[in-house]
Amino acid sequence: SRSFGGKELHVNLQIGHSLVRSTLIVSYMLVTYSPPSAFADPSSSRALELLASFTEEPTVQYESAFRYSDKSRIVGLDIHAVGTENTTARYSGQEGAWREVNNILRIKTADGFEGVSGVDTYYQGPHSDEHLKELQSAAAELVAARSLDPVEIRSHLIMARPDLSDTVRASIDIALWDLAARKINRPLYELLGTKRDSIEAYASLPFYETLPEYVEAVQEYAELGFTMFKYHVWGQIELDLALVVLTQQTFRDTPFLFMIDLENVYEIDDAFRLGKQMDEGQFTLLEGPVDDALLAQYAELRSNLGIQIIPAGYTYYSVEYMSRAIGFGAWDAGRFDATVVGGISPALELLRITNEAGLPVEIQSWGHSLAQAANLHLMLANERTPYFEAPMPKNAFEFGMKNGILLDKGKIIAPDGPGLGIKVDWESLAAADFYASVRLEF
Repeated sequence: SRSFGGKELHVNLQIGHSLVRSTLIVSYMLVTYSPPSAFADPSSSRALELLASFTEEPTVQYESAFRYSDKSRIVGLDIHAVGTENTTARYSGQEGAWREVNNILRIKTADGFEGVSGVDTYYQGPHSDEHLKELQSAAAELVAARSLDPVEIRSHLIMARPDLSDTVRASIDIALWDLAARKINRPLYELLGTKRDSIEAYASLPFYETLPEYVEAVQEYAELGFTMFKYHVWGQIELDLALVVLTQQTFRDTPFLFMIDLENVYEIDDAFRLGKQMDEGQFTLLEGPVDDALLAQYAELRSNLGIQIIPAGYTYYSVEYMSRAIGFGAWDAGRFDATVVGGISPALELLRITNEAGLPVEIQSWGHSLAQAANLHLMLANERTPYFEAPMPKNAFEFGMKNGILLDKGKIIAPDGPGLGIKVDWESLAAADFYASVRLEF
């Protein structure tokens, strides 16, 4: 089972693809990584402690944001599963189309506050309410914990419900951080430690069937102010090489720069071939060239190519894995998504590890507006994250929101308002192509 772009995909592995390559492949596959199935217990026991370790500043002024009492207890949960066909896309020529569901959680407290999150899940069949049902099954434990502290809740759920997926943990954790920031009337990035209020963005393109479609998409989205673009490609060396050459020829005299996401489908010799051509100009970064477990192969690619080499970051993302990869010198930057790794809390732990090592982090933000916002606030609080990944077409991912992610001349601007800053148009959600909801009261 593999995870691409936050999506679960089951594949059959064939060892020894060819006799010509067998010596090289065997030598590298000796050094792989087998991660724990989920995050271990958090190193911080409370949110204030985690904040202090991340920001290296006093955080006592935020104590009221996480305080629990009978007057602030959780009294209700609304869960919505929302899917639209215009976000259905392919991310590689090696796979079919994925349908995307925006799972929205709203936590209501007795004192009138709310906390909201949105986590995307992906399906190669019909849209599904699987995440909604799993989240609903955790509701009793969330209320029983008698806490509004996301780190305490995370620890409680690890013990009481070790079977929960990290995406469900993320729904709860992000909503609690949003709730905390709303209680003190601050944007989430200010609570996390402001470094800036905007960030450079690149247009992340889905997979297209033909070479001309890529050129046309770049020209279309350049009109929105983008000068950087990420390709999701065929995963076949000759076709991918042709796209790189065409891009270099077409955009040589422009300021445009490009990245490629290989979704972990290559073997190392083809990754070298593609990377060498990318080094000829216009391209800056290669993401997920080989299986993320093959840290020695990443280190070899990084030492022999001029472009940046980073992991996909969706399958292996524990603190242990991040630390080991840093020790290998495997990447030019780390990569993860808060909605995949379990929320803001584990994301801050990962950022603490990478910051201590001086390693940049390319935080992923493909998804609907609420998922994008959760990752955006982390970026705005972390100076070693250079770019925001903006999924295209932009408007498709803003369904059901009164305000989407603000794009201004190739930059993403922090949304106004406390918490995540995204306002949900609750009445419009039921108009989606797929919709399911549940309301729980306590």
